[in-house]
Amino acid sequence: MAKSFDKYILKEIASPFSIGLLVYTFTLLINMIFMLSGTLISKEASAFTVLQILVYMLPDFLSFTIPMATLMGVLAGLSRMSTDSEIIAFRTMGVNNFRILKPILRFSFIAFLFSTWLIMYMAPEAGFRLSKLMLQIGIKRAVSAIKPGDFYTEFPYYTLYFSDKSKKTDEWQDVILHSRKDAGMDTFILAKTGSFVRNQDEKASYIVLRNVLVHSFKKEDPQKSFSLTSYVSMKERVDDPQEVQLTRRERQLIFPELVRRYKRDPENRMLGIEFNRKFALPFACLALAFLGLSLGISTKKGGKVSGFIISLGIIFIYYTVSVSTENMILKGSIKPFLGMWSANFFLLAVGIAAYYYSSKEKSINWERLFAFAEALKKRFKKYERQKEIKKERKVVLVIKFPVLRLKFRIFKILDKYVIKRLTLTFMLVFSSLMMVFYVIKFVEKIDDAVEHKVSALYVLKYILFDTPETISFVLPVASLTAILLTFSVMSKNNEITAVKVSGISLYRLVVPTLIFGVILCLGYFYIQEEITPGANKLRQEVSNIINKRETKIEDEYNKNWVMGKDGVIYFYDFLDKNSDQIVNFNAVTIDKNFTITRRISAKSARWDPGNYLVLQNGFERSLSDNNPTGY
Repeated sequence: MAKSFDKYILKEIASPFSIGLLVYTFTLLINMIFMLSGTLISKEASAFTVLQILVYMLPDFLSFTIPMATLMGVLAGLSRMSTDSEIIAFRTMGVNNFRILKPILRFSFIAFLFSTWLIMYMAPEAGFRLSKLMLQIGIKRAVSAIKPGDFYTEFPYYTLYFSDKSKKTDEWQDVILHSRKDAGMDTFILAKTGSFVRNQDEKASYIVLRNVLVHSFKKEDPQKSFSLTSYVSMKERVDDPQEVQLTRRERQLIFPELVRRYKRDPENRMLGIEFNRKFALPFACLALAFLGLSLGISTKKGGKVSGFIISLGIIFIYYTVSVSTENMILKGSIKPFLGMWSANFFLLAVGIAAYYYSSKEKSINWERLFAFAEALKKRFKKYERQKEIKKERKVVLVIKFPVLRLKFRIFKILDKYVIKRLTLTFMLVFSSLMMVFYVIKFVEKIDDAVEHKVSALYVLKYILFDTPETISFVLPVASLTAILLTFSVMSKNNEITAVKVSGISLYRLVVPTLIFGVILCLGYFYIQEEITPGANKLRQEVSNIINKRETKIEDEYNKNWVMGKDGVIYFYDFLDKNSDQIVNFNAVTIDKNFTITRRISAKSARWDPGNYLVLQNGFERSLSDNNPTGY
């Protein structure tokens, strides 16, 4: 009997749990799926690489969605049983709330263990591997995006330039590669063709050149050490940008390494946040399951649908508290333990209160809340109407005219009723899904803000400007979910049957649904056309501040490779703004046959009032047919 009872409870929980896990996880993956589709179309990654990215993202997402799905499973399952009076039947048989709690605790404990394993070991390792994989894709995308005639300086120790690209083979033509790998050498490489190759086995990137001529000399003795070397082909190994700086962030530390670092630096707030998160987030499975039991057995009407809606509201509150307290930890207002566990403590307190309430065999009538809100609304309107009457106490001549009433009305009572239900359900689903996105965005960006010592206020600004883009992903899912939930509730309450009995065709219900969809489409179109472009620009500016990236103006100011007139390439190491001195100035002249005819190099340069460059401590070398002719 006991085993059959447990299996029955677990079966009721498992179905909504699975649906919630799929919905929440898929919602979080929508943004990445759109991004990966562009990556596939541009041939920057194979289908296997895209699959790798999705697999690496899943552990981190699941560590967030498993507690949410646990709440939805328990709450929706028990709400259905409570609505169908099965909870009352259990109590009549002598089954109390504690007996119902046993299988739920087993289920939530399994979710707790799996979530703990994910967040302590799988998610950190997968996150680090994802960072490395995205770095590889990023460098391939950056290289493929290089335009002919541009100087690419993102490779460590290399500057790349090519004049054209073959449409058939995608090979570079007339390639220039300047190497600074050896600090004591100056190496200038010219090649007829070239390409970028990524060796997956060696996990290394190469620039492959053909028909190559290498100009090199030692900087200490440029006259005697000058050499010219030709190759049929050669390849230069290049490091991926920032690969040498790619280290594990706090969220990418597996638990043993996190403990070791936290012991060495107990005052580090980010380490404290991550240490407590690895326990607090899985524990949310138990806290949310207990709260779901207390609310589920007290629900009077609505079944699984009401359980789903209530769970979204609780998740909204839970992650709002979590984000707020994490921000307070970063500001130093509270300790990491209190901040990361406060949401769980809050849920437990509410759960205990609700469990005590349900043990008195009382039920929660959620419709009273809506009735109370409607009563307040009517009272407010009546009060406003009385105020207007008092202000307009004048003699008014009333002339009554016959009113022409049309039998045909576009919007009938049924349309208004369905649209009202759709709107209410949509707002609940939409706000909850948006909150989930906000939490994920905050967690992603706060690491960058802490690493670059930027205020958390910029993270909130980033989320604000990212909202229009997020709406474009959430809106379709929220609208579909709202329509399904609304008509499920109407079917559960026999309202669909009442519509058919009244002689109204079910096809008539399509009209308010279409009206609702058209309104959402117009709103979506307005956001995409009028708000999103400007918001994306502001979001990029805030992202540059968070990641300490140079703005476009600064990037132009610091550009140290320029193609001048008549095939002259000017480049230098840097510009000293204090003294207006150009350090290590160079000018290389290349003729139409793609050979160097002149090279000027100076340790410093400055502008004189006559708009001339004055060079100091350098040399000039002339060449003809790849042979030195003067120095």
